[in-house]
Amino acid sequence: MTTIIGRTGQTMDVRSDGAATTHIVEEDEAFSWTSVTADIDDNDVVILVTNDSTTKHLHIVSMYGYSDVPSAWDFFTPAYGTLTGTAITGIALNRTSVTVAPATAYGDETGSSLANIFATLYSNETATDQFAVQLDLDGLLILGYHDSAAINIVAASAVSNSVIMGYYHDNHS
Repeated sequence: MTTIIGRTGQTMDVRSDGAATTHIVEEDEAFSWTSVTADIDDNDVVILVTNDSTTKHLHIVSMYGYSDVPSAWDFFTPAYGTLTGTAITGIALNRTSVTVAPATAYGDETGSSLANIFATLYSNETATDQFAVQLDLDGLLILGYHDSAAINIVAASAVSNSVIMGYYHDNHS
């Protein structure tokens, strides 16, 4: 990505596809949510992150999934509801920050329903050569208050984990 610095000191990023983006990311507002390695049933949500901030949007940068079996991976935005599973704490990517992510996140989440699938990727594992899947979004998936991003695995897996990374940015009027 190329960065252009304007006369006012603000930056404009130019992605590899030529699209220009402008945003300022506060150093202490980027987070990573990682699910614990788990035995996941088929068609289960491996990880789900919900934005709990009423003043900032959560921009999802990337979503990653790994499994010990070949599978399809659904990336989706379920409706907000009663969420359950193994609680996940967002880790601030600025390690000098003590900021806590205004988000609720779960691994092996069971309270949401598969809806609003925006991408499906397929892993290509064999017994000796296992691969993960990663969806790079460059912050284009934007979650408002109580919006969620999640990853569903289609095949049952004895070993599965996932990561969602994103940053917070002020809401635009």
